[in-house]
Amino acid sequence: MQRVILVSGFFSLCLAAATSAQSVQKDTAPPAWLPKEIVKKDTINRSKDLKSFVSGLDPVVGASLPGSNNKSTSLSTLFGETIPDLGLRVKEYKSQKKDRKAKKERTRLAKVQYKDIPMVAMSVKYGSGDRATVESFHVLKEYKPMSQYVRATETRWYDKKGKKLSSALVKETQHALPLHGSYKKYSGENLIEEGYYYMGVKDGRWVKYDAKYNLIDKTVWDKGFPAESRITYYDSAHTQVKEVVPVIFGEVEGEYLSFYKEGQLMTNGKYDEGKKVGRWVDYYQFRRQRKKEVQYPKTGWDEDFEPFVLREWDDKGKLLYDYTKDPRASVEEEETEN
Repeated sequence: MQRVILVSGFFSLCLAAATSAQSVQKDTAPPAWLPKEIVKKDTINRSKDLKSFVSGLDPVVGASLPGSNNKSTSLSTLFGETIPDLGLRVKEYKSQKKDRKAKKERTRLAKVQYKDIPMVAMSVKYGSGDRATVESFHVLKEYKPMSQYVRATETRWYDKKGKKLSSALVKETQHALPLHGSYKKYSGENLIEEGYYYMGVKDGRWVKYDAKYNLIDKTVWDKGFPAESRITYYDSAHTQVKEVVPVIFGEVEGEYLSFYKEGQLMTNGKYDEGKKVGRWVDYYQFRRQRKKEVQYPKTGWDEDFEPFVLREWDDKGKLLYDYTKDPRASVEEEETEN
């Protein structure tokens, strides 16, 4: 009897051990819904990098890319080929942000300065109604001497006392503000002229329009002289101008100027299509006193005209020769002188 009991107990213990082992096996087994391939790849390649791990998922997981006609694409392909280099994208974004910031700063500075020199916006109005003329311009914040090499008739400044623009010789500097920066002229609501000034003289691109905003004239200036002008100097530093030969669109055209080494005007006259026209004037070095006037044809088309001395003075200002009554004399310029 005892032997039967012992055998029965032994079988009971074996049955209990088997049941316990089966229970443990069930607890550690993967869920039935998880693919075996994932479990296998995951447990084997747990120490590998992300790309290797993702490539292990290729047989099971796919992704459809835009424009791929719903065709499945493996994640390894997605990671390795279609995801952009984020480092380059960040670098590009920072560069664009820097460019936008610089452009914004240039736009801001363009409103308060021209060629790194501070300016102030102003305007004047002449007349009223549809015939009113408005000039919108900028001036220096305070008076600074204008170029001594540019004719006074080519300079522009704002007269604070008279509240108007002037090209006359500046006598009271406390009331004068040279134009500097953008300039626009309107007739009624029509823009008819625009350009830039630099320290009182024309600079950059200048254009004129008709009433229908059609371009009728265009010139380019460089600090008071046509941009293509041939300029020679007395010094290597290019501070003492010797001669200015005006060139516009490849043609010698406009006002010729030559100077003494100290800066006084020596000779001035005009060219028309490469030929001297009108009156050419020579000056003594001091007090801007006239020395001689030579009459050239009124236009470059008159090839038979022989230039002649119109007037001449001594160094004391005494008139030595006067031939202004000659019918060949330039009447228009004689009237201007008076």
